[in-house]
Formats: sequence, C-alpha cells, structure tokens
Amino acid sequence: MLGASTELLAVRSLGKLLHLEVLSSGLHTTSSLESRIKRVNRHKPFWHIRKLNKAIDEPITEENQIFIQDYIDRKYNGPLREEFTPWAKGEWKEGSRRPGVLAVKIGVHPIWLKNGKQVITTLLQVQDNHVIKYTPRTNFEDSYVGQKFNIASFTGNNNKKSESLTGFVTVGAISTDPQKYTKGYCGLFTDSGVMPKRHLARFPVTDNGVIQPGTPLTAAHFTPGQFVDVYGRTQERGFQGVMKRWGFAGMPATHGTTKSHRRAGHVGSGCDKSRIWPGQKMPGWVGGNYTWMRGLRIWRINYAENVLYVTGTAVQGDVGSVVQVCDTKLNAKKWENLKKENLTSGPRFFPTAYEDQLKELPEEEYYSVVHDFKSPSISLSP
Repeated sequence: MLGASTELLAVRSLGKLLHLEVLSSGLHTTSSLESRIKRVNRHKPFWHIRKLNKAIDEPITEENQIFIQDYIDRKYNGPLREEFTPWAKGEWKEGSRRPGVLAVKIGVHPIWLKNGKQVITTLLQVQDNHVIKYTPRTNFEDSYVGQKFNIASFTGNNNKKSESLTGFVTVGAISTDPQKYTKGYCGLFTDSGVMPKRHLARFPVTDNGVIQPGTPLTAAHFTPGQFVDVYGRTQERGFQGVMKRWGFAGMPATHGTTKSHRRAGHVGSGCDKSRIWPGQKMPGWVGGNYTWMRGLRIWRINYAENVLYVTGTAVQGDVGSVVQVCDTKLNAKKWENLKKENLTSGPRFFPTAYEDQLKELPEEEYYSVVHDFKSPSISLSP
C-alpha cells in the first residue's frame, strides 16, 4: 500500500512537471503547430533609449491632475524657445540635401489630368511635425550606428555617408502626453522645447539644409510637380506558400497530380551535396519589411489640411501607418534635372516653409497638368 501511494505521488509529480513544461513552452509560441515558424524580430535596437514609462499608475485626485496638466502646458509652450537666437536660412544649390517629414497614410484618391488621363494617388497627411534635434557629423560618427557605417565593405555595398553631408536632423511627429514616456526619452526634446513626439526620424542634410530645432514642418515643405521618396514598413501577409511568396507556378492541375498543386517541388541538390543550400526559396513569413518607394510625383497639395497627393497605390503600409517623405535621390528626377517641369531653380521654400511664408499660399494647389474641377472647363467668347 505504501508502494502504491508512492507511485501515485510520483505520477502526480510527473504530471505537474509535464504541465509546467507545456506552460513554459506556450509562453514563447502561439500554438504547438506554429512552434517552428521564425518571425521577424520587432524589438528596438539595444542602443535606443527606452521609450515607454512603466510607472505604477497610482490614483490621483482631480485637483492634482489639473495641476500636472497645467505644469505640462506651461513647460511645453514652444515651438521655439526664447533663449535661442534664430539660425541663418541657407540657400539652395545643386546637390543640397534637406530634411523630410513624417506623414500618415490616409487613403487613395483618383485625379484627372488635362488630357483626360486618370491617375490614382495616395494621400499622405503631415500631422504635427517639428524639428527636434540637429546632430553634427562628428557626433554621429562617434555613435554606435556611425561606427557601423564606417566599417569597410569588401562586397562593394558600402553604407558610408557622402562627404558633403555635414549632419543629421531629427524630425518628430504627433505630440503625446509626456507622463507616458521615460525621463531619458523626454530629454531628447529639451533643445526644441516641444512636447514628446510619438514618432521620430533622422534625415542627413548638407550645411545649407539645417533647420533650427522647434521649427514646425508642413505640407508646404514640398512643391507640386516635384518627386519624392517614401520610406516605410510594408503590410504583413502572414505565413505564405511559395506560390504567393516567390511566384512559383505550382504543379499541374490534372494528369495525376494529387494534393501537390501548390507545393514547392524538389528543393534538394542531390547526389554529392545531399543538402538544402542557404537561401533556398521556401514558404515563410511575408511582409513587414522596411522599403523605399522612390520617384513618386506630387500631383496636388492641400495646404489647409497638410495633405500630399503622391503617385500610385503602392505606398507601403496600411491606412494609418506612418512613413517618411523626403526629396528624391534618383538622379533623373532631382531638382536640377526637372527641365520639363521648369523646376530647375530648386524648391520654392528652402530649407522649409516658415510661418510668415504660409500666409501667401492658397488653400489648395495643383501641378500644372492636373485638371482642377473648380476651374471652368469651357470659356465662352462674347
């Protein structure tokens, strides 16, 4: 009887141990069927400042909440701090680089040209953009990322920045409550005097394209007819097969094919090698990668709502995602090569459109070849 009870206790203990092992494995994978799926890492690089503040949310009275909000409003009463003298505005010249903006993808919309051709455009709204910080090139090269760029590349794919770039301008978008972020993250916005931003981006600039921290950026930063580059994260498509991921043709539909219509087929190399080489096209995770869309034309700008109408429906990301928009780096579509569009003199406002210049702009502006439905299409002679 004693031996039976001891065996039962051992079985119960073994069952508890097995149960604990199942629980521990379930914390790392969604299910046992997907345990071998390797997803893309979504964590931030280790050199980034910790962003979110996980402080204890203690209940506070309504009077204290009003006091905290009043202090925040008085502290961030920017955009420009009074003790900073205005920086000199640079003049555009061939090869100049200036910062871009952060925009939110809000949908697609068709427009018509004067020759009757229809063009599908993507709407990008510039929401609450400010210049946050200017980092000289010497400080950037001493950082971890700068040292990675200076590593010699023997394959010809060198990421070293051009010698004409003298620094980097950090741009932030969409102000948020500073109580939700850490002290280190809020310290990034000390020089600009603006509230902490939800999204940040860094743009390389030349010496004449530097903008003072705290300066607001709007859709007037760009000119109708120019070309821009858009950088963002593509939509996630989940785990897909080889036909959707790589465009394989698949197996024959008939003539004896059974349960193998969408299979990859033979993936080995046979005989001596008898292995699958790295880089073999196989099923896997699709989407969620950061890519560039280059050479998109701006057809229309709504200055009242800060909306850009750019070419095509292929702007990456879902509706509501944030992308970076800057002047294009394609040689054929740079400012100095836009002779047909009569834009070889550079952007209208350089390095950006300041508040005193925005008063002269209309509510909306079209590229010269776009038909404006508000204007009369038929003119009658007396």
